Amino acid sequence: MCLILTVRLAEADSSRTAEIAHAAGLSSTPKRWWSRLVGSSSGTLNIAGPAGGCGCSFLADSADWAAPTWDMIPDTLPRLVSALRAMRQHTTAGFSFDALWVGESPAQERRATFDELLHLVEQSRLGAKTRYVIEHEHAA
Repeated sequence: MCLILTVRLAEADSSRTAEIAHAAGLSSTPKRWWSRLVGSSSGTLNIAGPAGGCGCSFLADSADWAAPTWDMIPDTLPRLVSALRAMRQHTTAGFSFDALWVGESPAQERRATFDELLHLVEQSRLGAKTRYVIEHEHAA
């Protein structure tokens, strides 16, 4: 199984997907096999793990797919925070973020500020089956 970290841009920003991906240091043109695996569409960005490909290389050996939160490798989290921060700085509207096993759907949706999302990432407390809906704030 693969962990897929996905940002879904608001409709207002979906036409700028490639620009936002570039600003965040992400590839906006995934390999053909990757697109089939994650079902990417316009306005959707996938954050690769530090080892490339899926997000599994963010996970610690102790991570448990049945746990309520992901146990992530602390040294990898600044990379994830940096990508999210760059995306936030280049969006004009809100977005959603989730870290799910490929093929899974979120069990819950949680509204959060961008700062709350960053805190969850930094503390390795991202919900394993949670989609975070981030409202646009003027100060990022």
